[in-house]
Amino acid sequence: MWRITSTSSGVGRRLIISRRNILLPSQCQQYSASARPQGLSQTEIEDKVAERVKDKETFRPIYLDVQATSPTDPRVLDSMLPYMISDFGNPHSRTHVYGWDTEKAVEKARAQIGSLIGANPKEIIFTSGATESNNIALKGVAHFYKVSGKNHIITSQTVRT
Repeated sequence: MWRITSTSSGVGRRLIISRRNILLPSQCQQYSASARPQGLSQTEIEDKVAERVKDKETFRPIYLDVQATSPTDPRVLDSMLPYMISDFGNPHSRTHVYGWDTEKAVEKARAQIGSLIGANPKEIIFTSGATESNNIALKGVAHFYKVSGKNHIITSQTVRT
């Protein structure tokens, strides 16, 4: 069983997860010692890293928080760009040509995604982001199990800033 706990005072602390517990750095000396290169102290390792960081060609910044945003595939950007620059319109507005054109594009994308993953295009739902997607998923599960009398959803809090 996995046990994950979070506290507001523990923000920023590194954790090592084992199958049964989450260990704080002070509790896991054997892990940090085994990960260290033989014969080098922590200070020596930090000095070597600092030397390499000075060489900007060796290290360049990498954006690691793809939960907040992620790189757009150039093929996706090519397909979307006309609708961001000149052919924009609300796909749900059916009273003008801009809405009609964007609705066709959205439905084409829905069909392509459905075909790619083997789903009916009507099962593909576009959302504004993860929060809306999670909300729809949780409400769907709750609604599905409501008839059986199962009225609890258990979740865990993960990193959210």
